Amino acid sequence: MFEKRDYRMYEGVKREDIYQQICDFWTRQGFYVAQISPFHIQGQSYHQKIGLRREFFLRMDEHQNNTYIDLQLQAITDEGVIGGAAAAIIFWPVAVVGGALSYSEYENDANALMGSFWVFVDQITNKRGTFAHAPQPPQPPQPQPQFYETVTCQGCGAIIIKNWKACPYCARPNE
Repeated sequence: MFEKRDYRMYEGVKREDIYQQICDFWTRQGFYVAQISPFHIQGQSYHQKIGLRREFFLRMDEHQNNTYIDLQLQAITDEGVIGGAAAAIIFWPVAVVGGALSYSEYENDANALMGSFWVFVDQITNKRGTFAHAPQPPQPPQPQPQFYETVTCQGCGAIIIKNWKACPYCARPNE
């Protein structure tokens, strides 16, 4: 299996404005497109030329008036998994060369597809996407540890919190 991922940010672009055009792009590329959740789509196609099933996963997030697009491409060959195992046992040198050629073709196909996608998004937004990392949601402040005053239970000697009514170990009332 081959996998490639890219993540770009489009400054000042609303995801609602480009979402439908992006879905149309993938449909025109021969992918069956399905919406997983709002602004999260996936698609599949079978590429006859190089004999593989291609999949993409695309998620669009919006943060501070910027749209972040996360694109992942995968190339999967069902025949390659079964045939590759048999060929590896019988024809190891041929399998290695065949695998290298397939991987190279998958990578070339993925690079071309991703490149045309990013050019398309640049055109419809009239902006150039910048490589980015996913925005991190703000983290709530960590609660400060609370220190309790402790005492020793007169019944069993366990250390317990001073304001407890009874010892949790021996049930003796705390005095």
